[in-house]
Amino acid sequence: MPKYLFSALLTLIATLALATDPQVIAVELDSYTIKPDTVTVKANQPVTLKVTNAASFIPHNIVIMAPEAGIDVKLDVRAGKSGEVTFTPTKAGIYEMICDKAPPIGKSHKERGMHGKLIVE
Repeated sequence: MPKYLFSALLTLIATLALATDPQVIAVELDSYTIKPDTVTVKANQPVTLKVTNAASFIPHNIVIMAPEAGIDVKLDVRAGKSGEVTFTPTKAGIYEMICDKAPPIGKSHKERGMHGKLIVE
């Protein structure tokens, strides 16, 4: 195999390997906030959200529903615990990221400020 062809093949393999590595994003849930409240990722590349609930006793979750874009995320995280979820967004756009927990009375966590944006480029 000619040297230039071998080099091109190695470049292609490296590019494909990078494209399938997940984009890893740390997310913290606490006191009715999601940090960061804006997350930007690339379309057609796996995303892993590593989610930590920093609250002392309140359970939270992260919900991102956009099935038309390959996004169907609902991860419950108990107080003081962590979890992760992996998905691959397929369509560019801006999608809502919320905690959908709600007490029997009073405002929901989203209404108290637990919302943000997932931007897919």
